Amino acid sequence: MSVVVRFLGTGSASAPGGRSHSCVLVRGDTAVLLLDCGASALPAITRDLDAGEIDAVLVSHLHGDHFGGIPFLLMEQHYAGRTRPLVICGPRDLEWRVRELALVLYPDFYAQALSYPVEFTVFHANGTDVAGVRVTGLPVVHIAGSDAHGMRVLIDGKLIAYSGDAEWSDALPALADGADLFICEATTYSLRWAGHLSAVEIAAHRGELRCARIVLTHLGPEAVAHRGDIPFEVADDGLSIALG
Repeated sequence: MSVVVRFLGTGSASAPGGRSHSCVLVRGDTAVLLLDCGASALPAITRDLDAGEIDAVLVSHLHGDHFGGIPFLLMEQHYAGRTRPLVICGPRDLEWRVRELALVLYPDFYAQALSYPVEFTVFHANGTDVAGVRVTGLPVVHIAGSDAHGMRVLIDGKLIAYSGDAEWSDALPALADGADLFICEATTYSLRWAGHLSAVEIAAHRGELRCARIVLTHLGPEAVAHRGDIPFEVADDGLSIALG
């Protein structure tokens, strides 16, 4: 079986054109993963699959359009009767942030124990095993306090790199190096926005990104307005890619 990458949410925090917040499903023989689980992700997840199949959620950084959907996913799985563990991997303070958010949203529900264990783990630059998949978190330049990381995910012999939210830095060529697929944010088309990338900027640096394929995601309003001008593959909600 090939590794299938399905883009469930491809919008920035402003959700332009009705795009859901960041969420990418990675399905292989080894595991079923989510790369990010933004605040609006659960409807897209439950339309596309039985969420009980998800083995792990990998979170790039501590902004709500990337992790804010986790409390809703945890609740949905409780009521679905899940019993097997769900692994959540990300930056150092992710567990605390998820628990605090969950208690703010549903203090009554989260006062009780879930029907299944949730296992939090932290990214390591030298890699860690998450649900049988090798995951490496590499710091990238974004907004102070968000603890932003890009991810390299090695699953069933395929290497997927994911920028999360990041502006251009030397971290990005290292992140993309050798990847079969580099999922890269392009919040804008040409505008400069601190902490983020534009499609024009990515095109200018394409020669430094030694990867087989680039697909852009996390589009903001200006990027959506110029979608037809972007010189890369662009993900829309629902796009599937098979890495054979």
